[in-house]
Amino acid sequence: MRQINNWIAKVVFLMVIMTSVAYGDDIKFKKITLSPGDKTWLLNAEINLELSPALEQLVKKGVTLHFVTEFQLTKGRWYWFDEKIVDVQRTSKISYQALTDQYRVTLGSVTLTAANLKQAMAAVSTIDDWAVVDQSAVNQNQSYIAAIRMRLDTNQLAKPFQVNAINSKAWNLQSEWSRFEFTPKAVPLTHGVNAQ
Repeated sequence: MRQINNWIAKVVFLMVIMTSVAYGDDIKFKKITLSPGDKTWLLNAEINLELSPALEQLVKKGVTLHFVTEFQLTKGRWYWFDEKIVDVQRTSKISYQALTDQYRVTLGSVTLTAANLKQAMAAVSTIDDWAVVDQSAVNQNQSYIAAIRMRLDTNQLAKPFQVNAINSKAWNLQSEWSRFEFTPKAVPLTHGVNAQ
C-alpha cells in the first residue's frame, strides 16, 4: 500500500511539473513600437498570449479574466537609483456572455464583442496607440529605459479561484519585463522579439 501511495505522489508531482513547463511563458512580446503622436508617445505591441485549458474553461463558464499591461520609463542616474519618469498600466478584460453566445472584450475604456475566444484573445494581444509618455516629460536625444510586461490579475478572480492560482502555474500567466533603450526622436522606434 505504501508503494502505491509513493507511486501516486510521484505521478501527481510529475503532472504538476509538466503543467508548469507547458504553460511557463505563455505571454511574450513579439514586437514593440513607440511612435510620436500629437502630444504623446504611442505604444503599439504584438503579444503572443495563450490561455491554459483550465483558464479557457473558466472563461467559458462566465468568469471574467483581467489582464494588466504595465509600462515604465526610467532615466539612469549615476548618483542614485534610476529616476522613474512614467509608470502606467492598462487593464484588458475578457468575459463570456452566454445569452448572446459572444465574448465581451474591454481594452482600457473601449468595449467590443467577439464571436469566439480566438478573436477575443487576438484583441487583447494587440496594443494599438496607447498613449504612455507625454512628449513634455522627455527630452529629445536623451536616453531612457522603457519596460513593458503583461500579467493575468489573479486578485480579480473569486477567492476559490485565487487559491487555484496560488497552487498552479497554469493559472499564473505573466510575461517577463521586456526592456529596451528609448531615445525620443521624430521617427518611430521599433523593437523586435529580443527587446530586452
